[in-house]
Amino acid sequence: MCIKKDLSSTFDFISNFQQNIKLSRLPFTDRNAQLSINDRELRLDFQLTTEEALKDYSLGILNQFYVINNNGEKYVVPDQNGVLNGTLNLGGSNTELQNYHIRISQLMNEKWNEKEVYYYRFILPIEKDFWIRDINTLAYYTGKKWYLGLIPIKFPEGEIQMYPVHIGEQIYLAIESEMKCTYEMMQRYIYSISLSLGLVTSTVPFDYAYIIATGTENFTNDLICGFTQMRPTIKGQYQFFTTNMYSIEDCLKRNHADYAIKQLYDGKTFKAHLQNWIQIDEFEKIVLMLYGNEDLARATLILLESSTMSLDYQGAMCAVALETICTALEDSKDKFYLSNDIWKTNVKTPFEELINSLRKEGIITEDHAVNMRNKLNSFNTASNKDKLSLPFSQRKYTLSKQEKGVIDSRNRFLHGHILGHCFEESYQEIMYASLELQKLCALLLFRESGFYGLIVNNAVLMGLKKAISAEEPVLI
Repeated sequence: MCIKKDLSSTFDFISNFQQNIKLSRLPFTDRNAQLSINDRELRLDFQLTTEEALKDYSLGILNQFYVINNNGEKYVVPDQNGVLNGTLNLGGSNTELQNYHIRISQLMNEKWNEKEVYYYRFILPIEKDFWIRDINTLAYYTGKKWYLGLIPIKFPEGEIQMYPVHIGEQIYLAIESEMKCTYEMMQRYIYSISLSLGLVTSTVPFDYAYIIATGTENFTNDLICGFTQMRPTIKGQYQFFTTNMYSIEDCLKRNHADYAIKQLYDGKTFKAHLQNWIQIDEFEKIVLMLYGNEDLARATLILLESSTMSLDYQGAMCAVALETICTALEDSKDKFYLSNDIWKTNVKTPFEELINSLRKEGIITEDHAVNMRNKLNSFNTASNKDKLSLPFSQRKYTLSKQEKGVIDSRNRFLHGHILGHCFEESYQEIMYASLELQKLCALLLFRESGFYGLIVNNAVLMGLKKAISAEEPVLI
């Protein structure tokens, strides 16, 4: 399969993006400014006189204004997307220049219409093409150079492609629509793809994006360009999936988990390819799962972000993620012990008669009777413990005694209780429970997508006492 990408216009836009520009339609007179990227947002640096600053100092959030580049192209900064900042020196004369800047979260060419459909190419900054090590990808060429890393994903509405882009020393992730779509739909595609990359690699790319929109699928003519700020990139501490068995072995040796190393050997032969790459169709299924289920997508976001938090919060966040996943996977027929007819006829009615009798005899108050009636239906509902266990057996995974214990203890996290009695014991208990909950969440997500490959047991990899003493496998 030979895939060609024309990136010349994209290269030109990005390479020339940060430049001297002109500001227009602001409360002060039009003036020159320097456009640059500062962290995840755009920054416009310029100067005001003391007199102008005194008039406009309290503006803060700005209404719509324009940025005009050296080619005369006009870009719109929408209402509420620019914030004016600066330090005013009141000791200066009225004509003294003061340094000011505006922070921008979105900037789009004036020709762009958010409700229209376009071919979109979003370019996100990344440190390296990190997915190539674990996902089998296609090659593409641009100019005279070939690159690996392209993954096509067939959404219900059409195909989206992701691939790495090299511009000078910087690497980017391009997410590109092969069909016309709205800006809102493109955001949904990017969200599900980024989360899926996070589940597989532990890195969820966001930060910001250069936007290229066009009416032609080759992205060469009539380009409408811009910039948007996104949420921060997530870099999780733990990986759920890897093909690097040498790295696994090295960690196990460092943490003296000698028994677990046996899983990596067949006799004396090291199984370097014990886990194969995730194939394109497998990755596509993960993306489509998260695209089609907002609850699973939210749980994945919580799961991945939890590892970046303080250890005190990780367990609680993972417990929330597990509850969300299991609720999303719950089958309505599994919610009740008895059918509705049997429950009403044989159980609920006799209970209601008993409540009425107790109330008539004055043994219970009316408020008590109402409370008992309200709780009747919960008697036929499966317990929360069952709800959190059933999804595993339905996906051909048998929970161990340790895993059941961690699931049972999740409420202690949610209610703010500390596991363990001393610092070392608390650290070990909290870390173990958090890693186990993360593992169980990841396992359900992978298996729900149809991927039944090996998942990393980070509690073993880190040499935690509870995991080692139970001789848990390092790959499940």
